[in-house]
Amino acid sequence: ICRAPIRLSYFVCIFFVYDLANIAKNGGNNSILFYQVAQATLNEIVLLLTIICHEFGHGNMARYLGGEISHILLWVFGGICFHTRPRGPNGDLIDNTKILRNDLMVVAAGPSTHFLQIPAWGLILALLFLAFSYEATFTGYDSAWDCFLDALNPLGGISGAFAYQNLGRWSYLPFDTVLSAIRLNVALFLFNVFFPMYPADGAKLLVTGLMFFCGVTPRKAAMVLICTSVPCGLLFIGWAIYGLIEQGARGFLGGLVGWMGVMSLIEARRIWKLRKARQLHTHSLFEVAKSWRRTERDRFGVVHRINQSDFDDEQPLTSGGWK
Repeated sequence: ICRAPIRLSYFVCIFFVYDLANIAKNGGNNSILFYQVAQATLNEIVLLLTIICHEFGHGNMARYLGGEISHILLWVFGGICFHTRPRGPNGDLIDNTKILRNDLMVVAAGPSTHFLQIPAWGLILALLFLAFSYEATFTGYDSAWDCFLDALNPLGGISGAFAYQNLGRWSYLPFDTVLSAIRLNVALFLFNVFFPMYPADGAKLLVTGLMFFCGVTPRKAAMVLICTSVPCGLLFIGWAIYGLIEQGARGFLGGLVGWMGVMSLIEARRIWKLRKARQLHTHSLFEVAKSWRRTERDRFGVVHRINQSDFDDEQPLTSGGWK
């Protein structure tokens, strides 16, 4: 797609099949089963399209700045866009300030796509209200705008059962799909921006923002990330355990949230060890912790030397600010 290879993890297929198996296990007549399979399939398609748009936000910004998209991986926790950084005229990496600025622009471009996707789904919702003549009697909403605003609220009170009963099964399906798409985009934006835990975008937004805007050293930025990732990871694990206790096997998919929390804790421990060993530059979030050259001053003036050290730089990468 758009000159970028798209790779699909087999875990995505496994969990989709698991979802279909649960539908079959619940039973019901053929009409209900067919409807539930269609609903699950549409939701999976919407999820994958949303993730692809999000990852192309990262990738296209990288292209705009002079890099290239290697490939995009769709996996069970979302997606990853593998891309290169722009290089200077001699093929070397540009200075730290520009690297951090570019990294910040690339990572922010992903969540920013939801500001385009949400209005697009809102337009489709408005068209559905016109095409199917949805009224408050059938949906519980006086207009498409009221319905759209309620969908934007992650704690909103959208009542699917009311619309399902009044619209009928197949008329409700497109309505439900669009509302799910809006809520999905809101949830992904909130998670990626306000949960600074690896591998969410919030982790890189936090550390890159601290290093670029505040002139914080990579070591301090790493410590801040550890202090935010650990509580977030524990929160996710606690939520998953609660879901498994309350729902049993039906809460298995919710256990993926717990696994993400475990991943976050493992990564926090790894960052802690790298920080202690002054090897943060070997981690993807802190590649700029070791600059490729050193700027020193001797009796002849300013001298630029190749950085041959095996350890992270001690000084801040920037003086802070957009320059």
